[in-house]
Parts: sequence; structure tokens; C-alpha cells
Amino acid sequence: MSSSPVPVGFAPDDHVQSRHPQEFGKPNGDSVMLANDERTSLLYASGRSSSEGGTLSSSSSSRLGPQLFGPLRYWKNLFVISIAFMLTFSAYSALANLQSSLNYGSGLGVSSLCAIYIGVIVSSFLSPLILWLLKVKWTLVVCCFFYTLYSAANFYPVAYTLIPAAGLLGLAASPFWAAVGTYITTSAIQLADVTDRVPETIINRFNGIFFCFFQSAQVWGNLISSLVLDDTSTSVTMDHCGRDSCGSNINFTIPAGGGEVADKQVSVLLSIYIGIGLLAVTILTFLVDKLPRMKLRDTKSPGRHVCDHLTSTFQIMKSPYLFLLIPLMMYSGVEQAFISADFTKSFVSCTKGPGMVGYAMIGFGVADALASVTFGQLEKYTGRIAIFMFGGILHLALMIVFEVWNPHTSAMWQLILLSVGWGIGDAVWQTQIQSIVGVLFPDAQEPAFANYRLWQAVGFAITYALTIPHAVCVSHKLYGMMAFLTFSLCCYIFEEYAISRPSPPWTD
Repeated sequence: MSSSPVPVGFAPDDHVQSRHPQEFGKPNGDSVMLANDERTSLLYASGRSSSEGGTLSSSSSSRLGPQLFGPLRYWKNLFVISIAFMLTFSAYSALANLQSSLNYGSGLGVSSLCAIYIGVIVSSFLSPLILWLLKVKWTLVVCCFFYTLYSAANFYPVAYTLIPAAGLLGLAASPFWAAVGTYITTSAIQLADVTDRVPETIINRFNGIFFCFFQSAQVWGNLISSLVLDDTSTSVTMDHCGRDSCGSNINFTIPAGGGEVADKQVSVLLSIYIGIGLLAVTILTFLVDKLPRMKLRDTKSPGRHVCDHLTSTFQIMKSPYLFLLIPLMMYSGVEQAFISADFTKSFVSCTKGPGMVGYAMIGFGVADALASVTFGQLEKYTGRIAIFMFGGILHLALMIVFEVWNPHTSAMWQLILLSVGWGIGDAVWQTQIQSIVGVLFPDAQEPAFANYRLWQAVGFAITYALTIPHAVCVSHKLYGMMAFLTFSLCCYIFEEYAISRPSPPWTD
């Protein structure tokens, strides 16, 4: 899943010459081309051409400095960074899944998750400046350390330790992802120049390997938490479960002596996560090479670069094509926050104990990863509309199940099955929203993806914030999510209708 802070403005093919919309094999290619021409004219009405910003293609060799690395060294750096991210998010993702169960007092755990995504929203606008100041490699090292700091803050989880650590993690998250996107893309382009190959092929291969490692983090981190906390699974229960769970401050019933055992196991778990995080920092510090500088035509000052980034991010919001996708972008964050906070607390921890959260979320992560690959291949045969509607119907059906089902009578396999279903639906939003954004805005991918991750972070923050107060129960959130998902799908259907027309309906 993607409960972890995600890149605001990071896309796998950033800084790569975009393809024409017809090359994506869309069934309505001609109408997409016409619509895209209009969008391009809107986005660059200020006089900015689509070639600005130093786009890179197979002719990039004329703009590259002397190559200092052999091909194997680029592959080595890719695998080192991939392993470091796998370690970092093995600790972070599993700990985030447990926040609503372990640090339930006064909603502290969920408050920290909310603080993280508020930080993500803020840092999305500062990433270019941080990258310019620290450079790519040291941005990776410094930001990775803040993930470890958040794990350490959980040793003494009170408001003045956990919330500041969460805020710092959120501020580090966007630069962290921007740095890895820059490093991987630059490495692939330089390797293409060394081997005289087309950059896009190598970029796609590099990103495929990286995200394979990244997605596996959900498995390893949750497996560790389940093995360490396994003894707590039969000794911890809550007063209210499922749809009747209201807010995060719910009283646990722990038998005599159970609290000490649970505290010791949590300390062991946090020690493991801190060790994993420090290992990732060490790997990034000593095993990742600084890449040879690329002599791009872009010579903007950092202030101008940040200003242009902000301007383009807000300017593209004026496009009705992106505006209609904002509800789906927000829902993508809402549903991930629901599964990581409400489902883990109110359905899994409440009935089976926190030791079972990891097993349930392993099912989510595996289903999400496999379904992402499947939908990516299936889209060329079914089209994206069918996949979007499948994801919407699946999540609506699961919400109805959550609303009417009594989790007290559930078996563990039922909880895992529900998390698997939610993971399949999540894969729809993660793959298809990114796909349609890339198709609709091929010449403005950076601001378009910045908006995607920005609105997704807003969805995360709102959902986590609503998990804190007593007045908002899981049943209320389910009804709200059903209504919002229905509205989002209606906006999406109108989006496809607008794309299919020779001219947009709002110009009639």
C-alpha cells in the first residue's frame, strides 16, 4: 500500500520526453489528441513551450559531461537505493499501520499520522529548494534519517515527542521521493548514453525494479510486527469494534501483567525498526555514489525554480480536465488512510489484537502489488473505464460489508480476505489515476503529478484528522466514503465524456 508519505510531484518518467497521446493505445485516440492540444495551449498560454526545462531523450549525449561510471556501477547504485528504501519503508509502513492500535490514547497515534501528511503538503512546495541545497545524495541520507527519528519517538510516545517527529518526517517525505526520482531517472539517462540505448526503456526498467523492492516493504515490515507482537493477539481487546468504533481514544481491556508484556514487545519491535532505519541511512551514506553532473540547459536560480514549480502547480488546476480528477485523487488518500488506521484498529486489533495487524496488512500489500501489475497489463485490452468502475464497485461493496458485518464473530482469514479485496481496489486507483494523468498531460507531467500527490495527501490528512474525535464513528466515515466515492466516479465519467468529444462540453 501507500500509506507511507508519497512523492508530491514525482512521476516515474519525470524529465523524459513525453510521448504523443496516440502512442498510449487509447481507444479514443483522435479525441484525446484534440483535447490534449487544447490543454497544452491552456497550460502554456503564458508563453512557456513544452520543451522548456531541459527534457531528455536519446540525443542527451550532447548535453552530458564526461561519463565517470561503467554500466555495472549504475546498476549497483539502483539496487543499493532500492534496498535502502525497502528497509526504510519496512519499518515506517508497519509502524504507521500500528499507530491507531498502539498509541491509541487521546488519538495520539492517528494525530501523528495526520501531522505527517500536513508536513507532506507543506514540503511538496519546498522540495526543489531542498534538493538544490543538499544535492540528491545527501537529500536521500538526511531525509531517511527523519524516518528513523519517527521510529525512535515511539519509545516515549507523548504529544511533545511524537507530533514534532511526525511533522519532521512529513517535511522530509517529499524531498526524499523527489531525490530518489531524480537519482533513478538521471542514472537511467546516463546509462543509456553509455550504452547508446533509448533512455525511456532503461528508465522504465529501473523504476520497475525499484518499485518491486518498495512494494515488498509492506510484507517484511508487517511480518516483523506480527512475529514480535504475536503474544498480544489474545490478551488485548477493545470495548467497541467495527462500525461502532468511535474515535481513537478507546479503552483497552488488558489482563493483569499483560501491559508489561506488551510494553516489552513493543520496545523490541521499535528497536528492530530503528536498527533497520539506521542500516538504511548507513547504506545510503557509504554505498551510493554521487552521480556525474549533467550539463542541462536549465540554469535557473533555486528561487526561480521554486517559483516556477509553484506557479505551474497552481496554474494547471485551472484545467477542467484536472479539476474533474481531484475528487478521485483525494479518495485515493482517503481509502488508504481508512485501511491503515480504521480497519487495523477497529476490525483487526479490536477483535484479534495488534499482533494480527501485520498478517492482515501483508495480505493487503501482496494483493496491491500483484493487482497493480495485472491492471497495468489489462488496461490495453479493457480500457481504463472498465477498470475504474471495477475498483469503484469493489470498494463500495466492501464498505457495505464493513457497515453490516459484526467483526466480533470473524475469523482471521475473513479479515485477511477483506484486506486483500481492499488492496485490489487500491491498485486500481494507484495505477489508473497515474495513467490518466500521464495521458492527459504529457507535456506538463511535473505539475500534474504534483497536484495528484498534493490532493492525495489532503485526503490522507482529512481522514486521519476525522479518526481522532469521539463524535466521528467508523459507520459515519463509511457513509461519507460511499457518498464521496460515488461523487468521484460521477466526475470521472464526465471526464471521459469530455475527452471523447471533439471539443470540450464546457466550450459549447
